Amino acid sequence: MKLRTFLMFAGVSGLVLTGGILSGCSGAAGSDDADGPGVDGKLEQLPDQLTGTSAAGPIATPGSATEVWAATNAWSDKSSAAAKAAGVAWEANSGLDWSQKFSAWIASFKQIDNADGYGGKTVQIPTPFGDRTLPGPTLECAEFGMMLRVTFSSWYHLPFYLTGWDATNKRTLYAGSFGFVSSSGAGVAGFPKYKTQYKDYESSWKSGDAWPTDSNLDKIHLAGGSGDNNAFIGSDDATNGAGAYFDQLFLNKRAAYFMRNLLDYFGSINLADSSNLIQVKAESIEVGDVMLERWQKEGIGHTIPIMAVATTPGHLAISAASGSMPRRQPLWEGNDDLVYTFTGDYTGGPSMSGDNVPYSHLGGGLHRWRTAVNRGGHWTNERGADDTDAYIAAGDYSSIEARPLKFQTLMSNGSPESQRDAAIAAINDARTKLHSHPSSCSARTERENAFQSLYAVEQSSFSTSQADVDKQYRTLEDQVFSELDYTKSKTCCWDSTTDAMGALILQYAQSEQDQAQTDGVCKQPTVFEAEASSGDGYKRWADYAASQNQSSDWVNWSQDEPCSQAGVAQDTVTPRSTIAWCPR
Repeated sequence: MKLRTFLMFAGVSGLVLTGGILSGCSGAAGSDDADGPGVDGKLEQLPDQLTGTSAAGPIATPGSATEVWAATNAWSDKSSAAAKAAGVAWEANSGLDWSQKFSAWIASFKQIDNADGYGGKTVQIPTPFGDRTLPGPTLECAEFGMMLRVTFSSWYHLPFYLTGWDATNKRTLYAGSFGFVSSSGAGVAGFPKYKTQYKDYESSWKSGDAWPTDSNLDKIHLAGGSGDNNAFIGSDDATNGAGAYFDQLFLNKRAAYFMRNLLDYFGSINLADSSNLIQVKAESIEVGDVMLERWQKEGIGHTIPIMAVATTPGHLAISAASGSMPRRQPLWEGNDDLVYTFTGDYTGGPSMSGDNVPYSHLGGGLHRWRTAVNRGGHWTNERGADDTDAYIAAGDYSSIEARPLKFQTLMSNGSPESQRDAAIAAINDARTKLHSHPSSCSARTERENAFQSLYAVEQSSFSTSQADVDKQYRTLEDQVFSELDYTKSKTCCWDSTTDAMGALILQYAQSEQDQAQTDGVCKQPTVFEAEASSGDGYKRWADYAASQNQSSDWVNWSQDEPCSQAGVAQDTVTPRSTIAWCPR
């Protein structure tokens, strides 16, 4: 992620955007060319007093200049000509409504090798345009989740919108198939008139034709200007960003431009808004749902789109693929990788957050998209007709708090030995992530969540105490990369750390232990965190890099995402990752 709290635009200068315009894993938004923005402020969740399941959206204005695509189909359709036609992942006369087809499309994604250097598998996305497929794009987590819903809605001319709150001007704004509009349905000043400014080739292109392109899209990157590069499109990072990817995804170039604007202004905080998605029960999980992790009311979170669900009596096997910070191709994760996330506090557990608010009140947990319907000339985002039994009311905190434990029961996999092995694998995976991005607070938390599961299975099945587990499995690097309280640690805002920095940090830690052994003493490892007595907080490690003639490998701290804790001098380590290193 890149710093987005101050951006300059052609014709709109000095726009300050902080905090609430979030891209899931990322922070503030805005775009960096003349196409936007039109909002002098941030788009947040609707205030509580305005949130309601039956609240009308904007007035419908079909065919307006701001329209991105015509919403000629309805999500509930099963019998119209368009609904009966064969599609990207279903046969003709399938009997499925469009919500079911959305799930079928995502379920058809294949796993392919990740090409962006993160390793593992990503997704191959089929399109309705002959045999055309694309690898998953390089995006942050909520960006990928929103991209899936927008893409499907656009291809099949389904109504779609998200609701956001312009806190500066105290107004509700909407972004969807009709463009960026206010409650009256009028376009928001400064945003494109998509229908009149950009072209749509859907009606003229046929299979076998050359793919039409818009050369201006090649120059467009998501907010921050970089980090969204797709090497499989081309080697020139100036022209292989998100705009170039969307150019390859859409015949309707209006949708390509809209996608960029939407991802710049909406994110995890908006997906947690009950105006846009609903909370659903663990046992009702479907492909196309999204799991949200929220550790704070404002600011970033993590968004995990569900790719596959296999159900047997009393058991679920779930797969998902998500982007991250810094941006990456969606990384495929299986059930054993996900169980520690789905059962953690960030998904709505009963524990208290660092802000002294129960995690269940922060919007985390399993969510499903609302579907837009034209009711009496107003667009309204409604709960699906088939979702009544799956639905958890936004204020039903007891049900939200019970859901992580339900996932623990449903996702538990195999023998105690296999559960132990899965926990150890998850710990090692988090360690690997930290080698590449040593400032990653999410990887530190993933490791600790896995340790909690390891403690549980070792105690219940092998009568092994937590202290003995720590002696057997904890390593020096676990102490160096101790878990940090996200809301109180500025390291968590820093996404541009590298594998070279990770190596230096661990070399320093080992040299510290070697010196302690030479001196005949035991020293608690120094945690890699912002230190109040150390310049920008990291002087200790910058000086060590210089002593190794590797100053060029050290990247100074930067606020790569908006976060309220960016000004803290001293980070805060959580107690659950700290063990007594002396003696062991």
